[in-house]
Amino acid sequence: MTNSFNFGQADVLFTDVDDTLTTDGQLLPETYLALCRLAAAGIRVIPVTGGCAGWCDQIIRTWPVTAVIGEGGAFYAERTAPQTVRWHYWNDAASHKRDQETILTAVAALDLDFEPQLASDQAFRYVDVAVDYNQQQSLSSEQVAVLHNALVGRGFNVRQSSIHLNVWLGDFDKSTMAVRVGQEVLGLDLQALQQRAVFIGDAPNDESMFRCFPLSVGVANIRKHLPGMAHRPAAVVSQRSGLGFAEMAENWLRQRTESDLRRPKHILCDQARGNGPSI
Repeated sequence: MTNSFNFGQADVLFTDVDDTLTTDGQLLPETYLALCRLAAAGIRVIPVTGGCAGWCDQIIRTWPVTAVIGEGGAFYAERTAPQTVRWHYWNDAASHKRDQETILTAVAALDLDFEPQLASDQAFRYVDVAVDYNQQQSLSSEQVAVLHNALVGRGFNVRQSSIHLNVWLGDFDKSTMAVRVGQEVLGLDLQALQQRAVFIGDAPNDESMFRCFPLSVGVANIRKHLPGMAHRPAAVVSQRSGLGFAEMAENWLRQRTESDLRRPKHILCDQARGNGPSI
């Protein structure tokens, strides 16, 4: 990551999960430590994932995060008390469930030269349908394109993550729900959110976030996708996946420390007493 990337006054982080926080399916200790350091520095961390509701439930309960957005923007979850999690859907749970059944029926009826396989976590999804192409099943790029086009041709929204094709009905995506979380959880309008939020991701299904947030970063494994992406991150770190996330966090925290050192001491003392502006 170049030193020219300026995090400015940012104090919110939206982060993808699979292959951005995780590395080959694992959450490395270096990455989790980076999450903890960001949270300890007062940065509100909000994972934004295509992952299932079950995955999001354990994230909001056990990670140092403010909220979590799941299934590509279908819902967000927040912890309202130590053992209480509240779920907020883009629409209502019943209509989302009907849409999910429609998609499942359509996927089962596809007449292709290969048989699409649902993601292993499909049973734990509330809203979308995830078709595996690079997790437990390996499809060629040509097969992925055929499957993508077949689903789009049936009127569904389709986004490609690093492991799944996520399929849904509705006018939501990662960025629209991120904006809603900004308003409802953080109390920030769109302009303020764009000034104060950073996004980091790794795949084409993060394009709406790269488009929405000027302070955007890609981990190194996004480079293979960049030629086909209309909306790209403003900067790319040198390392891949979770180590790339840790690299981004280290740069951000170093900039905040350097900024504090440059500020007049009387301002820092005022803030320590609870007076004056804070970041």
